[in-house]
Amino acid sequence: MTALLVIDAQELITNDRLYAFDRFTENVRTLIAEARKFGVEVIYVRHDDGEGKPLSMGNEGFDVYSGFAPEAGERIFDKYVNSPFRDSGLLEYLQKKGVKRLIVTGLQTDYCIDATVKCGFENGFEMIVPEFCNSTFDNDFMTAEQTYCYYNEFMWKNRYAKCIDMAEALDMIRNPKDKPKFIRVNKTQIRRATEEDASRIAEILVFAKRMKYRSIFNDDAYSFGELQVIPVAKKYIENGFLDNMFLYDDGIIKGLIRIEKEEILELYVDHFFQGQGVGSELIKYAKENYPVSFLWTIEKNIDAVHFYEAHGFHLTDTRKLEEGTTEYIVMMRR
Repeated sequence: MTALLVIDAQELITNDRLYAFDRFTENVRTLIAEARKFGVEVIYVRHDDGEGKPLSMGNEGFDVYSGFAPEAGERIFDKYVNSPFRDSGLLEYLQKKGVKRLIVTGLQTDYCIDATVKCGFENGFEMIVPEFCNSTFDNDFMTAEQTYCYYNEFMWKNRYAKCIDMAEALDMIRNPKDKPKFIRVNKTQIRRATEEDASRIAEILVFAKRMKYRSIFNDDAYSFGELQVIPVAKKYIENGFLDNMFLYDDGIIKGLIRIEKEEILELYVDHFFQGQGVGSELIKYAKENYPVSFLWTIEKNIDAVHFYEAHGFHLTDTRKLEEGTTEYIVMMRR
């Protein structure tokens, strides 16, 4: 499993005095956006120099740089030494998650990024350093550019890390070896959805929702009016919903699952193929290849609740109204 680390990119020190500032911020923003899109966990680390120092918790400038700001639910670890793996909880978290590869970004090249690369290597991680995704300031011995080149092109490369260009880094996020595009289940293939699948996906969604939800919502205007195959297919293409969707396909597409970071957004099986293990294979795939930890389901959909419970999820006390309805959805966690 792969994770993207954003190290010490804090407001106080993320500014245009950094070497290649514009390229650095653009590249890191791109990696963060793609990681979120393709289900690679983004993990932040902040450095605390201690009480009385400018870079200290509670002081202005301690927070993560606004251009890289974490989204709700993304993990932030605080450290007090150069290495993010010492006494921060990060190492234990990564090991528990089964993370093997770390894509490293952030600040500063000659301090905490250097420590991250070397200590990560010592702890058995495959360390990946994309181009212009770390930076630093001039020091008493070298310019910032010289420092960047020394570490990225000499010190780390082929010793402690793979130092790669952005194209390779993006491909690693979009199609990582540890997150295959498909797996084989006997003769079944679980694969990424494409635009060519949109009409079949919409067909599954429309009929599954009509069969399961009509009796709950009692809204025929929606079930037989708004809920139509062509508009649903168009919506899923235009909104990019197919980018993080996987299909159970053994010659017939029988089910689908959509994942975003740690959340299972949707899981539907064609009505005619329910009870054949399709849903179980899809959720197994999600659990083995993504850090999925929660989902929302309609509270009255007892069959779905029991299905997810059988696969290690449990009901929480968190519930909210399904938008535009009077019915509640409930969060389930594993």
